[in-house]
Amino acid sequence: MKKIILLLILFILNSSCLALVENKKINLRQAIDITLNANPRVKIEKLNVEISKNDIDVANRLQNPSLHTFQNIGTAGEGNPQQIGADYVIEILKRGKRKDYSKSEAQAAYNNQKFSEQILILNVKKAYIDLLLKKSNLKILTEQEVLAKELLDSAMKDLNSGKVQKTEVIQAKIALNRAIMYTNIAKSEVIFAQNRLNSTMNTSEINYDTEEDYLNDNYEALNTISPLDNGFDFEKIKNYALSNRYDLLKASQQVESAKLNLKVVKSQLIPDIEFTGGYAYQTQGVSATGTYLSGAYAGASLVNIPLFYRYKPEIKNAELEIEKAQLRYEDIKVDVIRDLTDAWEKFVIARNNLNFYNKELLSNSRELAKESKESLDEKEIDLTSFLVSKKLYLELMLGYEAALAEYYNCYAELLKEMNADSINVVKYEKV
Repeated sequence: MKKIILLLILFILNSSCLALVENKKINLRQAIDITLNANPRVKIEKLNVEISKNDIDVANRLQNPSLHTFQNIGTAGEGNPQQIGADYVIEILKRGKRKDYSKSEAQAAYNNQKFSEQILILNVKKAYIDLLLKKSNLKILTEQEVLAKELLDSAMKDLNSGKVQKTEVIQAKIALNRAIMYTNIAKSEVIFAQNRLNSTMNTSEINYDTEEDYLNDNYEALNTISPLDNGFDFEKIKNYALSNRYDLLKASQQVESAKLNLKVVKSQLIPDIEFTGGYAYQTQGVSATGTYLSGAYAGASLVNIPLFYRYKPEIKNAELEIEKAQLRYEDIKVDVIRDLTDAWEKFVIARNNLNFYNKELLSNSRELAKESKESLDEKEIDLTSFLVSKKLYLELMLGYEAALAEYYNCYAELLKEMNADSINVVKYEKV
């Protein structure tokens, strides 16, 4: 009975451990959606937007009234009325200016949220592509390990039949051990890359993995255009970015906010009106006529008259804030143009490199690998010559995967700098 209970406890514990982390394959679009819906940083930015919307209502608030009463005590009450009433201050030309300023700040908060999302989307794309790259490298190196094992087996057979020298067997063993080492390193890099993806997505209960098993040229699946499509004009891309970059829109909105804030500060020079009114009465014992007297009273006054203090420091600071905001906008604009230019140049280089691999290197390297293997089987070349050609082929394939990943990453970086989901948002002509 004790053994059965112990087995049940172990089963429950193991089930709990297995349920702690769920493995799930997702595509790039799903990875982005999960990140935007679950990432705390995105949620914080969204909360900031909601707070800024509430600030609009705060800025548009009405003043609360004040209640008062005047009760004369003793002989002071003889012939004088008692009063119960209210005071209310009406702001003149202030609420509208405060509301406009808060609306501008709310728009700036929204732009900041969207810009943060763009950066996060870029990081997810790069982590996703990097994991696919590491998987591709592992696939290539695993294939090389299988080939190295076949070479060793073939060399051992040829050695036993006296067709080759022992040195070729030793070379084959070294090649296999090196292939095993590279494969093991590639396996660990896959694990690290997957951890980076989940860390970027900020997930813990589910261990997400890429839907694809390796990096391929399915550009549509990875939200990328074909490298053969080179008909995009940089000036149009730049103009689009300058009109749509959220950080630039935020900086422009801050200039507008600073100008509106100046109006808010200057509105303090306008006096407010305070209205007073209420009910007045005299009881029979204190009235001059010996009867109960009652009536109303009303009054008005100007308050907050800028007579002794003219708010000059506040106005000067508000003017300086406009200048600061304009300088920040110009500074960000220069950075945007430089970053966009850099991203465009890197994208063009990555596109040209990938096209060169596809047009020249890949076909030649595959043909070289095939002919080298056939020559080795026919004993037209020795193992050393084949290993040299195999090493060259391995370097070319790993280089191709790196070039493909660089193309995907450069395209993602360009979209981030443009603040676009696709480069097709700009009108272009084929060249």
